[in-house]
Amino acid sequence: MLCYFQGYHDIVQVLLLVLGEKKALPAVAQISLFRIRDYMLPSLSPAVKHLHLIPAIIETTDPELRQRLGNIQPFFALAATLTLYAHDIQEYSNIARLFDFLLAQEPVVAIYLIAAMILSRKKELLEIPEDEPEMLHFTLSKLPTPLDLDGHILHATRLFKDHPPESLPLGAWKHIPWCSVLKTSRDRYRKATVEDAVYLFDKQSQQIRTEERRKQAIDFLWSHRRSVGSVALAILVGAASFYIGKKGLDTSIWYYVGRVQRALKRWI
Repeated sequence: MLCYFQGYHDIVQVLLLVLGEKKALPAVAQISLFRIRDYMLPSLSPAVKHLHLIPAIIETTDPELRQRLGNIQPFFALAATLTLYAHDIQEYSNIARLFDFLLAQEPVVAIYLIAAMILSRKKELLEIPEDEPEMLHFTLSKLPTPLDLDGHILHATRLFKDHPPESLPLGAWKHIPWCSVLKTSRDRYRKATVEDAVYLFDKQSQQIRTEERRKQAIDFLWSHRRSVGSVALAILVGAASFYIGKKGLDTSIWYYVGRVQRALKRWI
């Protein structure tokens, strides 16, 4: 039922190298179902919702930097978060160390980590001219160098403790579906079953289909807004006429309409 995404092999590769094939197989299944399930749905829209937690985290700690990044969508972090940083970190010892950290935390901490990395680069980011958003996006899409991994881990841990997901501004946490892995895998000691994962996967897939249908309906109405507006106005006028006739108000209304017309003619 899970959908492959570009970069999934980077995660699997780390587990194969560290655990060996026999132990890696169940680990890959567990991580796929309970850590990165949102990235293996029929659409990447849930992953995009994860990314919108990043500006909310930055807003809580550095409004100045948040304002500077205001027009930059957080898509720059997609590759790193999708692959649990395995795509961007090439050093074996670093990625193994990072997996130790991430897999010992709840899934949302991976988002706090990218926010910590962005905050650590404030000086560099503020020096980029405001009229060069492409350069800003390019810089954000790369991990900081040199990579102070333990420093970023400590910073992310502190951010998560001081500003838990429920406290984030901009309604960011509310936009995460209840069936998202970010909310259903918060208890690291709860033993969930494959059946649980299948149920949640189906629920989130249904939600995606509902959102897509709603978006298509809104896009259709917007693209045909003039025609829709004319039809709605005709219906409104017809309903009003029916109501006026039923209540016997038409004579009085036409009397006042006539008086207004005569007054306008005199004024003109």
